[in-house]
Amino acid sequence: MNCLGWNCRGLGNSRTVRALNDLVKNRKPDILFLSETISDANKIEKLRVKLGFAQGFSVVRIGRSGGLALFWKTNVDCSIMGYSQNHIDLAVNVHSVANWRLTLYYGFPERARRKEAWDMIRNLARLSSLPWCIMGDFNDLLYNADKKGNNLHPRALMEGFRSALEDSMLSEVDLTGGLFTWEKGRGTSDWIQERLDRAFATREWWLKFPLCNLKVVSTPVSDHDAIHL
Repeated sequence: MNCLGWNCRGLGNSRTVRALNDLVKNRKPDILFLSETISDANKIEKLRVKLGFAQGFSVVRIGRSGGLALFWKTNVDCSIMGYSQNHIDLAVNVHSVANWRLTLYYGFPERARRKEAWDMIRNLARLSSLPWCIMGDFNDLLYNADKKGNNLHPRALMEGFRSALEDSMLSEVDLTGGLFTWEKGRGTSDWIQERLDRAFATREWWLKFPLCNLKVVSTPVSDHDAIHL
């Protein structure tokens, strides 16, 4: 089973939809998660049909920002456990593998809301005892090596994020194919690259999927690359 996550930065551009179609054709995800769709439910449903997914679920945008979309194939049994503007939580059953939990996550982009984001992760960790994986755009950094260019990321923010993960008993899924997943200002002296898109899992989940890996997938139309679990 594989899951593809992408902060697409809006689905109103035909180039974005074409890029998404290519991603789905090439990567063949069983589960597809999109953040920052900036779209209404009707457009999301049309996209689900266009991409050939059996079922879907969406969290509509507020104003001109946000929005989440989740699609899955017939070979995957997904049950929505909860959702908000920042996450979709589901129980997953695939083939003979007993239920496990997948949370698709989009962290607050505002730095002033970092503590709120960390507390959300802690609260999500308490909601279920199922083997758990959480993936998406966390809008947060763990280490100085997660950023290239401009000023160093504040130490207190990195420590706060690490503390939330430790409290939630989560360890990171190694990322291959690139060190960074987001960029700004390419070709200028202000070029910044950061590792914002990640996946984490509990020990119980690792015991189910010891050979799992996470890959960066380059995308031409968003400042975020996709991640493929």
